[in-house]
Amino acid sequence: MDSNQLFKYVYAKYGLKFEPIIPGSAETYVLMSPVDSGYFAMLSRIKINGEIRAVLDLKCGDFAGTIRDLPGFTDPVRIKDAAWVGAVLGNNDSSVKKVLDYAFKLAMNGKQVNVAQDQYFYIPPDDVEEKYKAQPIKLRKNLQKQADPDIPDKIRQMLKLYDYSLLPQKGRAKNFYVQARFMADYEDNYAEYFAFKRFYPTYHDMNIGQLRSYFTWRSKLRKGDYQKTSTSYAFVYLYELLNNVGVNPQEGYDKLLDFKHNYVEKYDLAMEPYLNDWLKDYVLYYQLGQDEIDNCFAQEIKEDHDYLILRHPEDYSTEKLAAVFANRSSYWNTSKVIKQNQAKFTELLKCVWQELLDAKKFGIAYYSAFVAKPQVKQQDVFLGSVFYNREKKIPTQMVDAARKYVFMNGTWQIHFDEPVKRQKTNLNTFLHELDRIAREKLKLGRPIKPRFIDQAVLKAIDAGIAVYQEQQEKAKIDQIKIDFSDLDKIRANASVTRDSLLTDEEKELEQEEQKQVEQKKEIEKPAEVKTDNEYGLDKNEMFLFISLLKNQPWQDYVKKNHLMVSILADSINEKLFDEIGDNVIEFDEDNQPQIIEDYKEDLEDMFLKG
Repeated sequence: MDSNQLFKYVYAKYGLKFEPIIPGSAETYVLMSPVDSGYFAMLSRIKINGEIRAVLDLKCGDFAGTIRDLPGFTDPVRIKDAAWVGAVLGNNDSSVKKVLDYAFKLAMNGKQVNVAQDQYFYIPPDDVEEKYKAQPIKLRKNLQKQADPDIPDKIRQMLKLYDYSLLPQKGRAKNFYVQARFMADYEDNYAEYFAFKRFYPTYHDMNIGQLRSYFTWRSKLRKGDYQKTSTSYAFVYLYELLNNVGVNPQEGYDKLLDFKHNYVEKYDLAMEPYLNDWLKDYVLYYQLGQDEIDNCFAQEIKEDHDYLILRHPEDYSTEKLAAVFANRSSYWNTSKVIKQNQAKFTELLKCVWQELLDAKKFGIAYYSAFVAKPQVKQQDVFLGSVFYNREKKIPTQMVDAARKYVFMNGTWQIHFDEPVKRQKTNLNTFLHELDRIAREKLKLGRPIKPRFIDQAVLKAIDAGIAVYQEQQEKAKIDQIKIDFSDLDKIRANASVTRDSLLTDEEKELEQEEQKQVEQKKEIEKPAEVKTDNEYGLDKNEMFLFISLLKNQPWQDYVKKNHLMVSILADSINEKLFDEIGDNVIEFDEDNQPQIIEDYKEDLEDMFLKG
């Protein structure tokens, strides 16, 4: 079939004529729909392998992708659009005529291509000169809809609700919503089962057997009878709940969670990522409240909390900031010096980090460059589902202080902090340099080699350490000082006065008593205790520990220094736990501390020998 034969065929069958796209042009012709004057076919003459060939582009809508895969068809030549296909005349003319017929009905019937329901035949105006005799198109048997007595009236009525005039972008979702509301309370008890597999499935994609299979499965599910079925059926059920078909927002949320626990987690885990994302959209779109938001966004809120602490350390304790670094880096938990000086580095880290965030002072936006960058992402509401947006207004939804969702024309504008690549490496490098410089300035351990890092970061570390040192000095000055010199003078004067009042006999008795006290003290005088040790025991802890180890008295020392023996014992047990693996001091029946006998020999080797 050449172009002239095509012209005659189109005129004879549809009463339409190809018109030149530009008056006088003989290269490109178009067929226009009498309904809206839109093009649905375009004929072009182009050179293929040195030969002029006629190529026909046809508008086939959603079916275009399937047609392009058929023999004799290809991508459109003139119109670069996914809804169009191309065909070279002379190759498989019968297929070209069928596709042309499909394109014509699509243009005339507003996407409705079931000729058993409607068949348009175009009669041109009276001023058309050509004469022809209109002929009715004979219906093909395979397209005639056969009446089926087994179709329930409710399903038959639902099928008639499909509006073919709606544009596919929104029409598919709206048609599903209208049909789903109509079928919200429908129940079925179909004995047979037909499987169903389709991307973005709706009722319109199912045949009668599949529809009855679905509604039978749904009826059982609503009564608590969860049975494994085709994944596409399960998605249709979720789409109903997302659209709030037959439920209010809270009921829909409860049913989504119920379906997740009783079906998805048991039978179809591949659905879980989709459902989890839709649950997040659901609680925001239907504005359920903060408790539901916290439940659905638990992981995001946990991550956002870390970023809030990193961005605003002044609002949080030093311990919380250190915990974030322990969670997001490996260096904090592996550095020996940091572990040995945990309290010092916890305070130091906050001073340095606050300095580092001062971009104006050091000329570097460290947080956004090396930790996380504020982002805005656009995403369709209920992405990947069949959802009909009813043009509702939704106020800005705050997940937490770092993440918010702004609703606009059926999409979310999501504001959040996105971690930069190599975030963990960046934080490890920062901590390494903090460790290195702190060792040098605070005399905390052997030197380590530097790593490559921006000079602005090094300046911030130096400044932060200086702030820390100032704070430590101020803390020393602020300590209360008590001058005991006056008390000593008062005691001396009182002693002189007392002596002057004593008789000779009383003085002799006092001297004798003093000798006895001194002899007793000499006997009970504790041995000198070395305070230097590698286990972190302080002077008081060492005295109690060595006294117990040597079976020497310790009571007077503890009383004189106003110490609590239970606290000393707990501290000793904690500091020696890593070495011994157990407590080394216990209390007997009289509540007196003693070294546990099983470890006494090892402890003597560690503290009394060498």
